[in-house]
This record gives sequence, structure tokens and C-alpha cells, in this order.
Amino acid sequence: MHELPDIQRALESYVHGGPRPDPDGPRRLTGAQLLQSGEHAVARTLLLAALCARLDGGTSDAAGLVAVARSYEEGSFLYTGRIIPRFTEMIALLDRAVDERCPRTLVELADHLSQGWPAYPSSVFPAALARLAAELGFTDGAEPFATTSFTRWRRGLETAADGRADLAAPLFDDSLARYRAYLYHADAAWLFTDLVIVHLMQGQEGDAAGVFQEQGRYVEEVLADYPVTGDGPPVFQLGDVQSGDYSTFVESVTLQPTALTEADRAILRRYARVSELLLSAARYRSQRDFEAALDLFSFGWTSFPDSPYPHIFQHLADRLAGAPGRWGAQLTGYARWHRMLRSGRVRPTSPTLIDTAVDLHDRLARAGLTKQADIVLLDAAIIHAELHGTTATVEWISRYTRELRPEIPELLRTAVTYLQLNGETPDTSSEGAQRLLAHYAGLRELHTVPALVAERAVRRRENAVQVEVALYGRLLSIEGITVYEQTPEPLVDILQVLGEEFAGSVAEGREVPLLSAAELSSRTGRTTAALAQSVRRFRGAAQERFGAATEFTLDPDTVIQGRPGYRINPVSVESFHRFPADR
Repeated sequence: MHELPDIQRALESYVHGGPRPDPDGPRRLTGAQLLQSGEHAVARTLLLAALCARLDGGTSDAAGLVAVARSYEEGSFLYTGRIIPRFTEMIALLDRAVDERCPRTLVELADHLSQGWPAYPSSVFPAALARLAAELGFTDGAEPFATTSFTRWRRGLETAADGRADLAAPLFDDSLARYRAYLYHADAAWLFTDLVIVHLMQGQEGDAAGVFQEQGRYVEEVLADYPVTGDGPPVFQLGDVQSGDYSTFVESVTLQPTALTEADRAILRRYARVSELLLSAARYRSQRDFEAALDLFSFGWTSFPDSPYPHIFQHLADRLAGAPGRWGAQLTGYARWHRMLRSGRVRPTSPTLIDTAVDLHDRLARAGLTKQADIVLLDAAIIHAELHGTTATVEWISRYTRELRPEIPELLRTAVTYLQLNGETPDTSSEGAQRLLAHYAGLRELHTVPALVAERAVRRRENAVQVEVALYGRLLSIEGITVYEQTPEPLVDILQVLGEEFAGSVAEGREVPLLSAAELSSRTGRTTAALAQSVRRFRGAAQERFGAATEFTLDPDTVIQGRPGYRINPVSVESFHRFPADR
């Protein structure tokens, strides 16, 4: 029995009073079965094996288990370098706790182990650590090992997303204290910003300002405590990290940082700047400052729309704006950029594309994301040249060349070479153009940017394209084109029901069902006549908007089919999203 799930089940059984498992089992994990497993599953199985080895007075098996981890590191395509290294440090921490008979160190181990793992409290580890701690004379049960900085933070987020900022604040305070104690400096900087948000949600601007001042002191103390190194990877990683059910956005890749890179220092200052912008938004009721804070906080976090934060920021936006929905927290700068890239597929008019790019450039620059703001202009220039010619493109992009050249010189050179390659209208299918576009795409990926959309510009004589439909709060977007800033409530209800059916059917690989008018009426609470009228008005508005903003003819049935029943059209709709999802 050397399969990873079997070994894990045997270890869990032992924790709960079963027979001691084969001590050599985990060390025999080799070959394809090990290498094809997710990094987090491998890491936590090895740590559980190390823990079980110390139960009932057992001796350490760290050397053998670390050797298995090294084998995984060297051979698995799924190895990221961001999980296994931390867990090998945890194995050493575990042995130190037992050798020194220090239950407090086991509590620290639980805190490290839980990071990024929502299912941690229901896992075997709190019970396993409690059993080991009891053998060391600690009798407080599993609760100290189930409550960690991460679990308190998660509870705080859910509470704040429900609008209970008063209850979220003490949870964030507790989490922050633990993150500071265990040297999670980037997480601590983040938690200060969470505290600023919940104080502002309650109208406590003075308390929020006090937290911001403490945040500034903390960040400067951390920066002073660690030398700056230009070598090696950053200590703090910013970006989506996934491994099985492990998920996080900001992460410390070591339990004991010894030096910081310039990128690490920028991350710490990033959250202090978010707090500063939020305080300015509250003080002056400034939507621009609120949007800048939102963009700086969320930029590059692709799963941000699925997190509790859009709800939290919307609660704050409603309070600062003085009315629900006046300011939106769903359509972030990152999402707007993605929409601009999508819109290239439906041939936006020159004014539409230029206005979108310039507005987005200004918004990102306001957030301090200057390189990303400049790349937006180059992305728009490449799309614009494909659709409207090089001469018209150079005419508007040239006014920005001076500021682009020192910031992104190689990207600019590549874009200029591409624009010059094929004269007035670039031929995107030529070998030279494809090579230059691939080089441009590679260079831009060195920065935090949304992915370029394949086949951005629809061939000029074609109208066949699968569109992305998205509701950002009340804003309705079709392939990056805004149809409604405030979508009528009946249409929101219709899209919600049809969108659920569409997404569920696509996920399960079955045909999207047609809902009869009677069934849709029942599920939306709208009369059949009201449904027909809403769909008719929506089709008219969509065609009118596309006619004004693009050179693309939108078929009436592109999004919603209406005969013989209603459904999101699976032939012409690629995806449907609603941000944020209902709670």
C-alpha cells in the first residue's frame, strides 16, 4: 500500500485511535503516482507522516520524508516551489516542538499549516496536533490548533461581506496579531488594510486613520529590520496560487525571512498606499480615490471576483457614495482591461477603442500602476492598427510615445516594429507579424497583465464570434461592450436564471435547456408578457449599442434565444459571468 490516498487514510486512522501505519510507507512514495499528485496533497501527507512518527513517543522520520519531498521537487511537473519548501520547514519545526517539549511551538506550526487552506479546521490536523500536545502535557484540546490567523481572517472576511463590520473588526485584530507574531509580514500589511476598510464601513474615520498610521510604522519597521537583496526569488509572492484546495493571493514562501527584495518591499508599501487612498476617498467622498484603491488592491488577482472582497468594497462604496450602487466595486481596472481586449474581436470604432484605452490608462496611473497603464496603450494601438490602419493609429499613440519610451522601451520597440511591418494595414497572419506578436506577448507577460485574447480582431468580413456576457453588479457587458450601465431589474432576473442553467449545463457537458415562458415566469416572478417585453427591449438596446460603438452586426438571438423557449444561446455565447455572485 504505497498510494498517496491510502497512506493518508492510514495516517488519519492512526490519529483517531487506529493501528500504527507502516512506518516505511510514506518513504516508499516514488514514481508516477507521487509525481502526478498535487503539491499541497503531497506536502500535507508528508507532514502528517512526520507528526504521526512522533506520536506515542516515536522518533523523527524527517530525513526520509524530506528525501521524498526532494524527489517530488526534482521530478514533478506540478511542483511550484511555493508549498513543499514551507512544509519541509514545518517538519523541522515539528521536531523542535517535540524535542523541546514546547506545545506553544505546535500552536505556531498549526498557524503555518493553515495558511491558504480553507478546509484546514475540518481536517485531521487539529486533532493530531492536540493529541501530540497532550503527550507533551498540554491539555487544552484541539481549539488552540483549530483557531489560527488564517481561520480568523476568513471569518472576518465573511462577516464583513455580510455587512457586519463591527463583528469583523475584532476578528481582524486577532488575526493581525498572530500574523505579526509569526512573521507573515505581507499578510500583516494586508490585514491593516482590512481593518481600515471595516472602520470606514462603520463611519469611524478617526479609527481608520489610526490604523493607517500604525500600518505605516509597521511597514517601515519591517523594511528597516531586513537587508535588501538583489539575488534570489522574492520572499512574498503576489498572485493567484492554487494547489488542490489550497488557494491564496499573497504568500510568504519561507517561515523565517532573512532578507527582502525590492519586489517584497513594494508589496508591503502597496497595502499602505491602498489604505491611504481609501482614507482620501472617505475624507473627500472621492470616487477616483476609491477606484484607485480598489484597483491597487485587486490588480492581478484573477479570482478576486469570487472572493468576499467585492461585497466588502461595495458595502464601503455605498457608505462613501451615500447611496447604494452609485459607485461600483465589481468592474475593476483589471476587468476593464480584459473587456478592452475582448472588444477587439467585435471591431470597436476608433473613438470607442481610443477613449476606452485612454480612460483606463488614466485610471491605472492614478492607482500607481504606471507600467500597466502604459501597456494598455500599446495593446490598444495594436488592436487599433489591425482594425483602422497604421496611419490613424500613429496619429493618436504618438502623443504618448515620450512617456512610454523610458518605462517600457523594449515593448514599445516591438510594437512599433509590428506597426511598421506591413504598411497601412498589418497582416496578422503573416509569419513576421505572428513572430513579433508572440515576442510582444512574451514581454508583456513579465508584468502583471490580463492575457491577450486569441484572435483579437475578427476578420473584417466575418460576423461569427462567440461572445462573453458578464454582469458587473448592474452593468451589462457583451464582449467588452457596455449595453447597460444600470441593467433593468427584470432583465437581471432573467439573466440570472438563464445564466445558471447555461453555466451548469456547460460544466456538466450537456445541452443547454430551453425554458418555457411559464417556467421562466415562475422562476423570476415576472409575467410572461413582462419577460417578452424585457427580452425585446434588451435586444434592441444591444443592437443599438453595438451599432454605435462597433462595426459588428449583433444578431438578435446572439445572447438570448426566445423560441421555442428561453435560454442563453450556446452557439454564440462562450461564457456567462455574474460579478459578484449572490451571497
